[in-house]
Amino acid sequence: MKNFKWIVALMLAGLFVTSCLDDEPTLNVDYVYAPIDSIMIGEIHPAREVTEIRTYFTRNSECEAFFDYDYQIVGNERTVSIIVSDLQNENCLDISEAASQTLQFRPESAGDYTFRFWAGNDENDEPIFIVQEITIPE
Repeated sequence: MKNFKWIVALMLAGLFVTSCLDDEPTLNVDYVYAPIDSIMIGEIHPAREVTEIRTYFTRNSECEAFFDYDYQIVGNERTVSIIVSDLQNENCLDISEAASQTLQFRPESAGDYTFRFWAGNDENDEPIFIVQEITIPE
């Protein structure tokens, strides 16, 4: 009976130790800004309808993928940046591949809008923007 208690105690201890092991695979992802290389604005639609703005950027590795836009609004000015997800610790090849994504712009009112698309930083680490003004009709 004494040996049985020791065996049960060892089994319980082994269960607790193995259940705490961190052997689950984890996916490490960094989210970084990707400079916008160029833009193309399609047909401009009236207020409360969608105007599509195509943004072009460069993927630097097979592990980079479009994640979302960082879209900041101040009055009628829009500052747009692209955020990409970048998988870490994966066997990814370095590439230089053009990619594009469509921004859906749906203004509530007619008027002039200024878009500033982040295109990277200059040698002084100051942001560079592609500036585009559009007029939304009634």
